[in-house]
Amino acid sequence: MVSEKKAENMLAVIEAILFMYGKEVSFVRIAELLESTEEVIREHVVKLQESYAERDGGLRIMIGDHHVQMVTHPAVATIIEQMTKKEIEGPLTSVAMEVLAIIAYRGPIGKVDVEAIRGVNCSFTLRNLVRRGLIEHVRADEGRRAQRYQVTMDFLRILGITTVEELPEFIELSTDKRIDAILYNEQHNTQEV
Repeated sequence: MVSEKKAENMLAVIEAILFMYGKEVSFVRIAELLESTEEVIREHVVKLQESYAERDGGLRIMIGDHHVQMVTHPAVATIIEQMTKKEIEGPLTSVAMEVLAIIAYRGPIGKVDVEAIRGVNCSFTLRNLVRRGLIEHVRADEGRRAQRYQVTMDFLRILGITTVEELPEFIELSTDKRIDAILYNEQHNTQEV
């Protein structure tokens, strides 16, 4: 039997995983990350779903047959939709420009790597940059499940360049050893999990 303290910790970790992914996550993947079983993860996800429903806040836990996802509560959907529309139609935020620069100089690059460089969740920003047509998903390398992002032809056209190599200081920034150290450490830590 799982101790109460360990169960609370597992709920917190599952919640953090759902927040970090920003999209649906398979029960199998969560079980792998937590070195647990799919059955135990499902039980904890149901508890998490119930606690969110009791709180009646702005988020919900949506459970499918094989996946779970943290989603916006329908009661706040209109506000979130308006905010998203402003994000897509308005000028780029400094956060969006930072993420776009990371992808332009280091792409194709995965979400986890972008977040390792920035130190925060980038799901919302990545989604908005895709919707704006400035970045796109590219097929993952063999053996990698994570999606990768690169800038689009529209991005290049808007800047009036034909290739990312024409960006200022491209060679220096695309091979910066400090960024390599962050990415290497993140990949190394992910492999140890």
